Amino acid sequence: TMIELALKAQGLNKEDAIFVGDRLYTDIASGCNAGIDTAFVLSGEGTLEDLEKSEAKPTYVLKDIGECIVKD
Repeated sequence: TMIELALKAQGLNKEDAIFVGDRLYTDIASGCNAGIDTAFVLSGEGTLEDLEKSEAKPTYVLKDIGECIVKD
C-alpha cells in the first residue's frame, strides 16, 4: 500500500518506477508485492549469499546506489 500511495502521489505508473533497497525481506519484497521493478544494492545490509536464500528476487542487483545513475 505504501508504494502504491507514493506512486499515486507522484503521478507515476508502476512501469515508470523502480524500488531500490538493501534488504531483501523488506525493501525488495515490498517492491515485488507491489508489482514494480526492484534493485537490490549490495552496499548495505544484504549480501549475495542472502539473495541465494531469499524468496524475494529483485529485478536488478547492483554494487551500490551509484549504479542507478544514468549518464549521458
